Amino acid sequence: MTSTPARPQRCRRAVRAPLPAALLALALLAAACTDPDRAATGEDAGAPPDAGVSAAPADPHGARAPGTAPDGDATHDPGHSLATAPERVVAVSEVGGLTAEVATAIARDPEVVATSVVQGATLELLATRDADGAVVDELPEGWWFPVEVLAFDPDRHAAVVGPSPIDDLGPTEAVLSTSSAQVRGLAPGGVLAFGDGTQLTVTAIVEDELIGAAEVAVSIDADLSVPTPRAVLARTTDAEVAAGWADLDRLGAVDPTGELRELPLTGDRGDEVPVLRHAAGVMAPARLKAHYGEFAITDGPGRWVRQGASWLREHHTITEVPILGEVECHVDAVEPLTAAMTELVERGMAGLVDGDDFGGCWAPRTSGNAALSSHAWGIAVDLNVQGNHYGAEPTIAPEVVEVLARHGFAWGGDWPVPDGMHFELVADRELPVATRGS
Repeated sequence: MTSTPARPQRCRRAVRAPLPAALLALALLAAACTDPDRAATGEDAGAPPDAGVSAAPADPHGARAPGTAPDGDATHDPGHSLATAPERVVAVSEVGGLTAEVATAIARDPEVVATSVVQGATLELLATRDADGAVVDELPEGWWFPVEVLAFDPDRHAAVVGPSPIDDLGPTEAVLSTSSAQVRGLAPGGVLAFGDGTQLTVTAIVEDELIGAAEVAVSIDADLSVPTPRAVLARTTDAEVAAGWADLDRLGAVDPTGELRELPLTGDRGDEVPVLRHAAGVMAPARLKAHYGEFAITDGPGRWVRQGASWLREHHTITEVPILGEVECHVDAVEPLTAAMTELVERGMAGLVDGDDFGGCWAPRTSGNAALSSHAWGIAVDLNVQGNHYGAEPTIAPEVVEVLARHGFAWGGDWPVPDGMHFELVADRELPVATRGS
């Protein structure tokens, strides 16, 4: 392995498991930074007995100062960005990934003029090189960076959102979001080497919003396999969409009779929420990494993983927090979490949080589909676990939600499939957090 200085703020996030059909404007429903599938079993966020910091392996990823990548592609017209142009574009997805029936139903709607299916996956990135061939990152055998990749159909994508650098991608080429380029320390000409042996050359760095804040964007014809349909982008003539609200029921119909699927729909227009996944209040993976640090991982028992030691030394801490007691979390989470719990104590509301029913914070594990839970870098806490399982009606007091929100924590209870115990630190406060349901 070639060692290079540590790039600050490397991080890893989790892809959520199946979500209800979600109509999300201008955002690609890829994966959120939270862990949905542990709530139904009441799984504690804490690490398994043998996963303590003392057992961390030698750090497989080298240290280097962050590179400065271009802010965007010089030839890209910002008027055609996902974030600015298509106020009549929406994205639709459903539980377990997009089905062909839903994509077909959207395409045949008389008020939909163009559609494009977006595919996605979290893949193993093993190494990167700059345009001159010099190693930027190189990991030892058995270690990798989980990286979110979205694949677009260039022709159909252009018909929905307008021209972009995605249109000309070849099978061995990729586009990076600005945030991803900063994390990776790469510019155009850089090379990404993936676990399946595929190598892709970076052709452009674009605004996060243009590719739904994915880390890497490729063509559906790329040599890299990105197999899972995530969402269908649809350009519609619907005046309600142009006004900021879609006819979600109509777009959710899946047969000629107009009979609706039973799953709930939610929606926002893209110019209202430029970077959005099903959990609108959390950070997109590339931005999350830029704020909280990225680490390489290797397999652990079950869904647990092992993290490189240098990230743990820099970012992991154990501290006492009012109400909750001893907490393992990210160093950046200590102050806001302590402030929130202190406020509850000072306002006489400490009893609204059960310290004996605290599900933990730091927990290096995946969500079952190769992506990491936000708990893996210790920026999320699970409170009052027993009464707030994933998918159930939340019972946590609104005063707790209000206090934690004031200190920077988004609440999972507002998501299309609620995760009432989950509170996740969000640094990108400029992004709207609300979603709207049908």
